Amino acid sequence: MTNKTLIGKNSCLFLNNDTASELDVHCNNVNLVKDKTLQRYTFKNFMLVVFPNKSLIYKDLLPEKYKVQFRPALDHYIKVLNNKIIDTYGVLKNEKDVYYKTDTHINFKGAYIVYKYFLKQLNEIYNLNVIPIETTHSLKTCILSDLQLGIGDLLWEGNLGDQYVEDHTDNFYYSDDIEYIYCKHKIQENDKLRILSKDLNDETNNLIGRNVCWEILSTYILHKKNICKNKLKVLIFYDSFLTSSLSLYLDLFEEVYMVKEIYNNNIINTIKPDFVFEFRVERFLV
Repeated sequence: MTNKTLIGKNSCLFLNNDTASELDVHCNNVNLVKDKTLQRYTFKNFMLVVFPNKSLIYKDLLPEKYKVQFRPALDHYIKVLNNKIIDTYGVLKNEKDVYYKTDTHINFKGAYIVYKYFLKQLNEIYNLNVIPIETTHSLKTCILSDLQLGIGDLLWEGNLGDQYVEDHTDNFYYSDDIEYIYCKHKIQENDKLRILSKDLNDETNNLIGRNVCWEILSTYILHKKNICKNKLKVLIFYDSFLTSSLSLYLDLFEEVYMVKEIYNNNIINTIKPDFVFEFRVERFLV
């Protein structure tokens, strides 16, 4: 069995031996970016928000042989896209406890910091006044898999393999001020959150009673209309790093479409938004 989980210092776990070669990229300056993939970015009002890899934020907790010092993919993207990229490393690197110890993802505390920083940059660059949703954080220490929220992946048998980790507990940040959508929102009749097919047909009524799980996020588009001061129609492409904070973005603009995939001009041309944003973790910059 191949071990995809790397055990670091203080029982901090990392993703190893994945297709994105995260540690090889950061330690050996391996650039996997294909220039043709960057040619797709043609929409004018566009911003790419990059979550740094966990191994970059917690590089001091990696085993001694790993020396994280390079970011070739991000450097490549910045060279091509210039000021259309928001690198969130700067606002996260000095914060404590912003990624899970036993999971590959950013936690809600870290995701909220990114959310606030994204809006600060958006307002400054485009001269807007989009007001962030204010929320407070609560914390509990638990085993993440017990929450049934699809987290704790570095302790899953398929990743951990034949290794042993004594302490399975982790810090889970959450807020009672907003709805946690992923794995918890049960689709209802007359739901304000609409579930659309990729050609924008409303499939909500066909999914009544189901929770918004990974299969639904991967197959459908989330759509919501709000009573909002800003009259903006926004399309957001995202990956799993945004799952803990979906409601923050769904409630932010007058009309929001959220698609769990990379930037796609066909979807953009169908929706015809005012702004397009993409949120992606650094290891998937290829």
